[in-house]
Amino acid sequence: MDRPEPGLIRWSPNAGRDLFLHINLQHHVVQLHEPTGFARKGKFESRTLGKYDELPPLTTFDWSPSVPGLVAVGTSTGVVNILRVDDNSNAVLDLNLKMSRTCQAVAFSTAGKLAVALDRVRSDNCLYIWDVNRLSTMDTNAHGFSSVVPFTDPIDRLEPSVSVSSVRFFEDNPNVLVAGIKGQGLRIHDLREQSHSSVVHFPTKCCNNLAIDYADQNYFASSALDQPGVMVWDRRATHRQVARPSYNEAVKDDDLPWGGALRLEKAVRVLTQDPAQDTNTSYIRSIRFCRDKPGMLGVLSRAGQLRILDTRHEYVEPSDQFEHSPELLEVARSYEMDPFYLDNTRHKHEKIVSFDWITMPSPIAQARMLVLRKNGNFDVLEKPSFTSEYPFKLIPWQAPHRGLEGKEPPEDPSYPWLPGEQKTHSVLERISYHQTMDFEIPQTQEILGPFLTEKALANKQLFGPDKANLTAVVEDAMQSDVYTDLIGPDGFNRISDLKFPEGYSTTAPIAEKLAALRMTVGGRSPNGLNTRGEPLGQLERHENLLMKLMDRSNFPREAQVILDHTMIFRAKEGYLFNYRRNQQIVADDPWLQDMWAWITGADEAASDGGMMSHPLDLSYMGVYTLWTNDLGSKPQARLSDHSHAPDQAGWERCLNAINKKLGLPKFDGVDTKRPHHREMCLEMCKWGRNYDADLIDGQSISSLSKDASVWHTMAAAQALFRGDTRGAVQVLKQASTDHPELLFVSLALQLVGNVTQEGDRMNKNNAVKEALDFDERVASKTDPYLRAISSIIATGDWLTIANQRSLPLRDRVYVAVRYLPDDALTVWLRAETEAAMEAGNIEGIVLTGITDPLVDILSRYVSKFGDFQTATLALSICSPRFIDDVRAAAFRTAYRAYLQRHHAFFLRAKFDVESTKRSKHQGRPTLRPPGRQIALRCVYCDASTSLHTHNNSSSNNSNPSGHLPGNASPSIPSFMVQHAAAQQAQAQAQATAAAAAAAQQQPTSGTSGSGGGGVTTPNIPIPPPPPPPDALQLPPAAAAAQSSKNPFTEKMVQAGISCPNCKRHLPRCVVCLEIVGMPRSDLSGSGGTEGTGTMGRGGPGGSGTAAGGGYGGGAGIQAGGTMGSLHHGGDDLHHQMSAVDMTNKMAARFPTFCLQCEHVLHLDHAREWFARHQECPVPECRCKCNFRANPELRYR
Repeated sequence: MDRPEPGLIRWSPNAGRDLFLHINLQHHVVQLHEPTGFARKGKFESRTLGKYDELPPLTTFDWSPSVPGLVAVGTSTGVVNILRVDDNSNAVLDLNLKMSRTCQAVAFSTAGKLAVALDRVRSDNCLYIWDVNRLSTMDTNAHGFSSVVPFTDPIDRLEPSVSVSSVRFFEDNPNVLVAGIKGQGLRIHDLREQSHSSVVHFPTKCCNNLAIDYADQNYFASSALDQPGVMVWDRRATHRQVARPSYNEAVKDDDLPWGGALRLEKAVRVLTQDPAQDTNTSYIRSIRFCRDKPGMLGVLSRAGQLRILDTRHEYVEPSDQFEHSPELLEVARSYEMDPFYLDNTRHKHEKIVSFDWITMPSPIAQARMLVLRKNGNFDVLEKPSFTSEYPFKLIPWQAPHRGLEGKEPPEDPSYPWLPGEQKTHSVLERISYHQTMDFEIPQTQEILGPFLTEKALANKQLFGPDKANLTAVVEDAMQSDVYTDLIGPDGFNRISDLKFPEGYSTTAPIAEKLAALRMTVGGRSPNGLNTRGEPLGQLERHENLLMKLMDRSNFPREAQVILDHTMIFRAKEGYLFNYRRNQQIVADDPWLQDMWAWITGADEAASDGGMMSHPLDLSYMGVYTLWTNDLGSKPQARLSDHSHAPDQAGWERCLNAINKKLGLPKFDGVDTKRPHHREMCLEMCKWGRNYDADLIDGQSISSLSKDASVWHTMAAAQALFRGDTRGAVQVLKQASTDHPELLFVSLALQLVGNVTQEGDRMNKNNAVKEALDFDERVASKTDPYLRAISSIIATGDWLTIANQRSLPLRDRVYVAVRYLPDDALTVWLRAETEAAMEAGNIEGIVLTGITDPLVDILSRYVSKFGDFQTATLALSICSPRFIDDVRAAAFRTAYRAYLQRHHAFFLRAKFDVESTKRSKHQGRPTLRPPGRQIALRCVYCDASTSLHTHNNSSSNNSNPSGHLPGNASPSIPSFMVQHAAAQQAQAQAQATAAAAAAAQQQPTSGTSGSGGGGVTTPNIPIPPPPPPPDALQLPPAAAAAQSSKNPFTEKMVQAGISCPNCKRHLPRCVVCLEIVGMPRSDLSGSGGTEGTGTMGRGGPGGSGTAAGGGYGGGAGIQAGGTMGSLHHGGDDLHHQMSAVDMTNKMAARFPTFCLQCEHVLHLDHAREWFARHQECPVPECRCKCNFRANPELRYR
């Protein structure tokens, strides 16, 4: 059973006194405290001034604003006690009632009155008003209430035969109070009225937790017991005649209760499994307004959720403003002050049980809350500042930092021009994002003022005798050179004299560039030792490598480009799902390279079902997840045919089958009950590694490196780890020729090998210690493998090797799996996995595999170094196939958005395709396909175009009976079917005459669709043959309407040029002013994109049809284009076509839209225009359609 909650806190209601009250419900004590120093998160200083012992069981309390030590306490028996808590006297005054009942609320006024709200009885009033003003005149130096006459009767009685659940006095008028009447609503009483009738009544169920806004007394808030909502009321809502029309409309249309200013139906979160299900316990425990900030409301739920609601007045037109009219409020922002309130493991004893706003000594300081946690500790929570972060939110910190232009000089010799890049003015019209904070001097204080103020007040005492003068602190901060101290003497864009090493090439791979930068910068711990003189662990070495470039900010421009865009450079080099290629791309990071090597081995093992044995699929699992038989968050995905998870024996059988399939050797290490588990775990430690190749590579560079002996000790140690002592001795013997110091190590190791052949393991250890007096403290501090060999010689304890963090985690796991007993191995693996998850150590992939724990590792890794690209690619192999974690989806979304921002659309599409392939489970992708990205919508009528709908509607309108005339097919548009025999004959005659005229003008043309350099000729569509007479009987009106239709409009609809609904065509190109998608006049006879048709003459597209032009040149279908023959242009035409850029001509008519200004150009016109300009061709438009924030990133 949980302990009772520790109590309640209340800050002084008198703004002139820095005091707060703590009521301890566990020990029945009331304590008066005074803050004495700092008041910030994690550091709150105070001292106790007085206390009251033997507190009776209370139901409510309030603190007098006029007398500092006066506290009124209500009990369940109907007795109201007035306590004095500032002199340790335990003095009390009782206010007895006529009839005993539960006291539900008490409230002091600033004029010395006390309101007592009582439970309902039939024959008595339930709201008593006592005059306790004479207590303010008592001698504060006197002890207790010795000179005070006891109180007899109240001065007023209100609310007969109702249950008053809450009551509060208004500070600006102490004779007016608001009371919550259970089941009826809220009532505002003026105690000066003799009739005792309420001035205002608001019907509502929100009758509890009344709180009045100190800064604007017109507003007060309340809540209900059975609802998580909050209502804010306006006391000016006395009559509907005084309310403005917009307020009356809100009450009428928005279901807002009369008098309400703001309704929040879910101010706090409702938990499905709430431990407090008592109907007498309110969802909302407390509501408090901030005294320093108008409209700022704090709400505490019974689950410990503390939320701040920052409200403001809704905008009202000046013509709609009425004096004394109630006004509506809206929530401008909300803040969660304790985001871990749902974490039961962490939040069990940290839950917030009570809070109140701290009255700050100056409005300059940020608003703060004093909270009481369940463990009895005080804490201070500060409302997040919006104004201090505002300047930083205006800056595009997110790569590729778009929106930066117009501040760099036209000529910048330091700019890293890439080979072949043109030095155009449009490219130079940009600035580095490091310069965006270099404000002009007059603007610095105004823009950065809130941030500088918050920084200056961060470590100042707010209370006590040594409290700081906040006004003076802020003035000094604004007048001093804080801006220079904050940003640096040269601003954010500090250019140093750092130079690349000789031979550096801008065309080198990204791995070589990063390695060159790290070589130039240097790093921390150059001797490989930590501050204690011990060898660095692998995690520390990896972090030091990555932090080399993160610790520095004064790089030259060409270096900063590399650091800012490492991920996009890697993506351009093919950083995707070719794991061997990935190892080459990240060659600057050996630990990241080793991670991809492990994934390569895991992928090879899982190919062709190598890691499957009915019913288990163990692909990409790690040592720890395999050893603990953990199938992850989606166990059914690793089980076939809806099977159940096997037991321990079943796991052993499955692993035995997999091990035989992979040809793994038998386990010959320590005694174990799970030998097949250990066989697979040992194989997992070796995935992606080739020990013989590593030794050969090491020997090949032995003459080039002074530390080349580490390759020989590594090979010897790994042979020793595998139990091959003779092999380790042989390697050391061979290496002793070039490294004589290894000869003595080989001799010692031979002695260990001889001792190993004697007796059992315990006798062996004792014999070793007797044979060799070797101290491991003098072992090598720079060679981790030599240190490991020395440890084995000295102690013979394999657990020491497993805990040697200077060794790679792979080797340590291999030693643990081979030599530790089952129970010790389980404990060791769990501890190492938790350590990897906490530190974000990517070496931990050998423990976790690509399973759910790897998400924790990569999340921490990303939070440290920001490499969400690697996290996305690694997790996409098994997410969401085997992993169900929202963070994996968030990484994927962030990486796709990153590629989109860089306009790397091809790379993003390739990532989508490849990741979808790897998400297949049982032949079906588990990734949801992306939504439709292209939809035609008319900008004039805003109607989605659908040719199918258009055809159906046209056919239905032309033939209401549903029968098509003659032999017409449903696929033929209705406008191609004529409805009268006379019209058919007339059209046939016109077509024949047009054909004869065309034949005379083009005597050499072989087909009606061929084109050359001729002039435009009309081309009237030939209708289909006349239908039978019995099918042509239509009403005269319908026939006349059909005959009056423009057939060209319908054809433009069919071609996608006009809207089927409003018949408006596509916009015009802003360069040539011709309709996009239509045949162009400037392309006739020159390798055209048009075929012969009604809209223009044919180019060399040949075989065009009567439909004329259409979308997208080069199609060669109905619209003509370059797919046709080139027979009719002659030799000159062939020479001309060979001289023209065919790639540009094929897409010449393709419309190009600017997504910002929505202007349209033909593709070839856009290329020609933006090759010289950056702004839109429209004179009135100032859109920089062709702006590129980072021209150094050559995406194409």
